[in-house]
Parts: sequence; C-alpha cells; structure tokens
Amino acid sequence: MARTRLSNRNWRYSVAACNALTWISSAIVVGITSHFINDYPHDQHLIYELVISAIVLGLWLPSFILPIVTRYKFYYGPLNFVFSYLWLTAFIFAAQDYNESQCQLNAPFGGSCSLKLTNEAFIFIAFFFSLVASLIDAYAYHTARVIAAEPVHPEKPDHDNAPAVTPAHAAI
Repeated sequence: MARTRLSNRNWRYSVAACNALTWISSAIVVGITSHFINDYPHDQHLIYELVISAIVLGLWLPSFILPIVTRYKFYYGPLNFVFSYLWLTAFIFAAQDYNESQCQLNAPFGGSCSLKLTNEAFIFIAFFFSLVASLIDAYAYHTARVIAAEPVHPEKPDHDNAPAVTPAHAAI
C-alpha cells in the first residue's frame, strides 16, 4: 500500500529545528524581559513571560540532539504542547500590554516601544514553533503506531480472511 508520509529523518530534523528556534526565541525573550524588569517598573505579565522563557531555556537544551537520536520516543511532544499554550498566554499578555493606546505608557512604563514589540514578536515565534513541533511529534507518533500495526509480510494472505478449503474443493 503506497502512502505519503514524512521520512523518519525528515520529521526528526524538523522537530529539532523547531525546538532550536523555540530555544533561541526564548533566549531573546529572557534578555528583553530581564532588561525591562531590571530597569523599569513592571507588572506580573513581565514576570510570567520571564518565568516561561527561563524554564524553556533550561528544559529545551537537550531538545536539539534528542530528536536526531534514533531511539527518540517523542519525549518533547507533550512538553511542546503544554508550553505552546503557555507561550500563547504570554503572547496575549504582551499584546494587551504593548498594543493598547500608547506603547510608552503601558507596562513597563517608559520602556522602548521597539523592544516591547520585539519581545512580543519573539514570544509569538516561540509559541508558533512549539506548536508546530508538537503537531509534528503527534503526526510522527501516529505514523509510527500505524506502521507498527501493519503486517510484516503484506504479500502473504491473511489466514483469518482466506477462504476455507473444504474436502470437496481439495479433490478438484
């Protein structure tokens, strides 16, 4: 049965690339939010963004290598799924803070608007690539499960579905 699917190596490299882009975006978000927290009055939204990005910065370090290893068992699939929604929440917080009325007057008060919008953009990039990585992992897990359920020798007849040979047919 011919079926189109990603090759094993392609989806592994795709997951590793998505995890790498999530980690890079997280590092940029850590730098910008740390600057805002250090130099300006801040609110809980910045602390939330910093905590999420710092956790990803620590947990995603092995995620560049693990998908390339042949015995990868979709370890980051559930984590990518959960953190994609945490990143989405951080993006919503950033959009509320930076896109209402005048940018300079919103938290952090007095911070550069270009840095605020850059922070928002990299939060969205981290959300997008963690969501894409979780979808690729889910697809690859499903594909691996279907392939494992296929018969080993598809050209051989299945004994359960084969017509029963009766003595009358055997004599012919």
